[in-house]
Amino acid sequence: MRQIARGLVTAGAVLVGTLAIPGTAHAAGPTVKDAYSDGRDWSVLDVRLNYSGSIDKITARLRPVGSSESDAPVATITDFTHKYDYSSWDGTWASQPIHLDTLGDYTVDVEATDSSGETTVQQNAGTLHYQKQPVITGFAVTPTEPDIEHKTVTATGDMVVRDPSTRDTVPLPGATVDVAFDNGSKDTPTVTDDAGHFSASRETTGGWARAEYDGDLGFFTTDVVDVWPQAAPTRFVLDQSDFHVTIGDKITVAGTLQYQYDGEWKPLTGTPLEMDYKDCSTCSPVDTTTDANGRFSFERTPFGAAKNVYEIAILTSPFNPYIVHTTADVTVAVTATTKFSSFTASLDKYAEVTINGTLDVTGREGRNSANVDVQYSVNGKTGWTTQKTLKVIFGNDFSARLPGYTDGYWRLHYAGSTTEDIKGSISNSLRRNRALTRVKDANASPEPVYKGRTITVKGVLQEHKVGATSWNAYGDKKVQILFRPKGKTTWYLMATVTTQSNGSFSKGFKAQQDGTWVPVYLYPDSKHFVGSGREDFVDVR
Repeated sequence: MRQIARGLVTAGAVLVGTLAIPGTAHAAGPTVKDAYSDGRDWSVLDVRLNYSGSIDKITARLRPVGSSESDAPVATITDFTHKYDYSSWDGTWASQPIHLDTLGDYTVDVEATDSSGETTVQQNAGTLHYQKQPVITGFAVTPTEPDIEHKTVTATGDMVVRDPSTRDTVPLPGATVDVAFDNGSKDTPTVTDDAGHFSASRETTGGWARAEYDGDLGFFTTDVVDVWPQAAPTRFVLDQSDFHVTIGDKITVAGTLQYQYDGEWKPLTGTPLEMDYKDCSTCSPVDTTTDANGRFSFERTPFGAAKNVYEIAILTSPFNPYIVHTTADVTVAVTATTKFSSFTASLDKYAEVTINGTLDVTGREGRNSANVDVQYSVNGKTGWTTQKTLKVIFGNDFSARLPGYTDGYWRLHYAGSTTEDIKGSISNSLRRNRALTRVKDANASPEPVYKGRTITVKGVLQEHKVGATSWNAYGDKKVQILFRPKGKTTWYLMATVTTQSNGSFSKGFKAQQDGTWVPVYLYPDSKHFVGSGREDFVDVR
């Protein structure tokens, strides 16, 4: 033991052969958690403490593993530097490299004193593994900033064995070194050559790289080297960036994705892309991948908004660190369409038309209003004129009543909206007509007449059918004979008569007062209009 001690007097390692270690520790002092050889340099002793306040002094005493606690230490270490804190009360202190004459494992007894003067002594606190150590030196990665055309990096270094006492190193040939790239996700084993040199190359996506040795001599790992890929500028060159289509039509968005290198724009191949509504709340992307020429193509049926903006983007998963993730916008104007989903027209006996309909819109949300024209044409082909304009709500039923014609065609017309980009529409046309009726030669006689005598009302009911060229007798129909007393405004039904086959009728009444007589065809069928004869005033004396 004396022979070992003679060579230990160095800076920071003072030999004390007779100092005894106290057997007990003050309860309030620091807590010694561990003592061990530093992983990067086995000649450095690390001491881990739990403490409060601060640590004023650490003393470590070394003795060969297996020796008695009462044996004198071969070295006493007092030169410690605060190395690392795990928390405000948990830290590690490291010694300077220790120089011992003999390799081996040494038991470490630790004495620690805090700023309050409380001291703790921990025997058998840990082990200093004072052996020849495998070390990787000169670890480097080239380049540390790869680019899109140079994605492969090469890690190099040298595997040596270092003597902790002399600090001398010798190469370690035939050793397996694991080189980890991309934050450890890509492991590349390699074997050192006769000079202990190793080299490993890998295409990288960036992140740290390091080398590790885990063999018969022990374990060693290097510090990490950060690898930062340089992102090349990119751009989308679109064949067309603005579209104007009708709702329901598909669009094809195509173009080329390019990257810039050394001032030149080149096609970017094999890159996954997506296109979706820009700033979407409900996303529904479509995907594609650029081909060997950097070309891409998307198909989409635009949504029913007046204007859609799509964004083309490079997918972020998997992330490509070699390019700037640029985007491009595509604007699509969509023309909405309309149609009259229902339309009816009815012509009543008084020649009034009732219109009912519904105007639907496709390609616009909401219930906007529209102006619908009720139009009439004699022949249903030309000469359409607007008889009335209605303000309607898309999707809602509407109705209107207006003066009609004895014969002709009716339709609904919506002109559309240029400001809202909505197409107009026209309904089918409906022909509506009835046969005209009249009472020819209507007459009340005699005139004048004496009170109590008979007044005879007669005439001939005729019809004029649609398309006919003349009036014809309308027999076997009911004709109402009305009377309005002189000075009154109310008509009174005096009798209902049935026409003969030739359309004629006659009815006598007892004369009582002055007034006007008229025969009227009031209740026609669905194919005829109301008809009447001439009003005839009779003076009753």
